[in-house]
Amino acid sequence: MKRIITGAICSLMLASPVWAQGKVAFGSDSSMFANDGECDDPRFEGTGMTATPLLDDDIMADATDCRNAFNAGTITMKPDPGTDDLAAFEMIDGIIFGDDTSEWAKDGECDDRRFFGRGMAAVLDWSNVGMDRTDCLNAYVDGNLELWNAERSMRATSCDAIDFGDDEGEYPFDSQCDDPRFEGLSEAMSVVSDTIGHDATDCQRACVFGTVSLRNY
Repeated sequence: MKRIITGAICSLMLASPVWAQGKVAFGSDSSMFANDGECDDPRFEGTGMTATPLLDDDIMADATDCRNAFNAGTITMKPDPGTDDLAAFEMIDGIIFGDDTSEWAKDGECDDRRFFGRGMAAVLDWSNVGMDRTDCLNAYVDGNLELWNAERSMRATSCDAIDFGDDEGEYPFDSQCDDPRFEGLSEAMSVVSDTIGHDATDCQRACVFGTVSLRNY
């Protein structure tokens, strides 16, 4: 399991400006650094940007922070490098599903970690975001998944009501929650269904401090 966040993590989407009907497509709040008051999307530049290294993983994944900064005039979209080799992504219900370049594309399960629901794969990481269009779009249209939202998840999560299980998993006591029932800043970069209920100490602590909340809410 990959434990370190680096710029070498596979890109979520093409690092290019995406426009819809003349407006900026900010994406979702699926970034680990969403809602921290700084824009982490490398498509932008300006004083409202984070001072930490920019990662392709945060492209279209820090919508609230970047939208607020954009509207406040503290960031602007970087100049368009050209469209010769840019993909034309279709937006549906405000969501850009991307393409089918994932290794696991068209296998009947959505591997894009921005979503949650019955249509999701059992193993999730951030390398397939925007790269499993057909599976995720089909599941979305069928009502088997929806876009995960950190704010709604936090409101729906009551840590006292959750049975966190035990610490019999492969990565206990490492300050990262490996239980795929959760999502957030303290959630591991890669999670599998086998670790459900087996990282209790890490996940309970993260829940109490508000750095993880329920994926399915």
